[in-house]
Amino acid sequence: KRPTGIEPVSSAWKAEVIPLYHRRVAFFVPPIVITESRYMVKVFLKNFLFPLCSLSIFVVWYTYVLQLRSNMNFRDRYMQYIIQVVLNLQEGESLSINANTSHVEFAKDLAQEASEITLQPVYIVPIKAGIPGDALTITPLLQEQAALPPSSAVLLRIDNTEDREWEIEEDPATVAENLALLQKAGNLAPPQLDREVAPWAVIPVPGPRWAKRILGKNATEDDLWKFFDKTLQLSSKDLRQVGKKRASTISQQLLFLNQFEDKTLHITDTHTDITISMNADSRWRSGIYKLPNGRAFTPYIPLARVSMLPDLDSISGTITSSQPFSVLGGKVEQATFTFLHGELIKYEAKVGQELLEIALAIDKGACRLSEISLVDARLAFPQIADCYGYRGFDENTTSTFLLGMGEASHIEALSEYADEQELMEKTGCNVSTVRIRIPFGTPNLQITAQSQDGFVQLLMQSGAFIE
Repeated sequence: KRPTGIEPVSSAWKAEVIPLYHRRVAFFVPPIVITESRYMVKVFLKNFLFPLCSLSIFVVWYTYVLQLRSNMNFRDRYMQYIIQVVLNLQEGESLSINANTSHVEFAKDLAQEASEITLQPVYIVPIKAGIPGDALTITPLLQEQAALPPSSAVLLRIDNTEDREWEIEEDPATVAENLALLQKAGNLAPPQLDREVAPWAVIPVPGPRWAKRILGKNATEDDLWKFFDKTLQLSSKDLRQVGKKRASTISQQLLFLNQFEDKTLHITDTHTDITISMNADSRWRSGIYKLPNGRAFTPYIPLARVSMLPDLDSISGTITSSQPFSVLGGKVEQATFTFLHGELIKYEAKVGQELLEIALAIDKGACRLSEISLVDARLAFPQIADCYGYRGFDENTTSTFLLGMGEASHIEALSEYADEQELMEKTGCNVSTVRIRIPFGTPNLQITAQSQDGFVQLLMQSGAFIE
């Protein structure tokens, strides 16, 4: 008997209805079943539906916890990536971090991790609206702080991708005449004769505003952390080994390219056909910097491009942009540039022609092609946005060329020159106030090196270096 005292239904009823139930078909409901149904509903709610709802809530909560832990893990792994791969921090070094308000908490956690390695205090300078605040000091908790003073300094800046004013309201002509606005637009050439006296780096950190800008209006900070994990291999067991492997690949590319320093390069793709020779005082170089004592560091992530300064008079042919690019706060698309013996004799753009006209009139050097960067398609950073707003990502998505001022750090004996004018006169290195980086290269990008005796060596095929 049931606990409610309701009498069992007849065996005849069971014999007829239960087989129908198993076939999920019912043709009639006897009156006694109404009472039975109420009981069964209660049993169903108590023993099945309520536990099922509770289980569903638990699954949702547990999934959220796992997701939160996963994102926290990405964040922690990224800190280790910065410490081990980007800065290559060593015991005894003193780290200083500049961070805008939105990234101060990340800076604090990073500083704590770094202090346990350097055994020195780490200093954080919070910045609000461009104004530095009082420095915060983070000391080691798990390790004993070193009694000796720091052996050297290391500098880190967290890029202001969250607090930045992305849009430039001033007109292009005003931007061209104002150095601060040129810098905001990303077209101001940096000082060229600064000596590297300490390791330094500029890094991005995911945030909700930046996530929406590059991944779409519905994207979250969590989505951006997943993107970082995928592109920077944060889930790898040995981050330092990941960094060494990529650095080794880049080093092999440099060894290969520097064999052809006295050769003429012929660059072609669907819309480009140009010849160019390397500046006699330049060398192919990568994004890994080294101090005179051999201390290595990576100022911008990831490592992908290799670059060189050309002999300005050797440049002849046509080169076409492959993606939109920024000039004076606006966008230029489908631009074509034609050179003859280094002189820009013709240029046009389907979108942004007026921006180019203003920018290229800033000074004489603005019209010169001053640097070529090549990115192997197998190492290229994914192009999911026209502009990331972080220099490291933007410069490593595809091959590029520079109009205006190139990176004088390609010159081996850079310390011998007193100023930029002497640098230009003695090396032929281009000098300008402006810098415009223009992407080029379609999937069929090919580069060959030709010697004076006519021998041709294939360097790059279908956007990838020959192995």
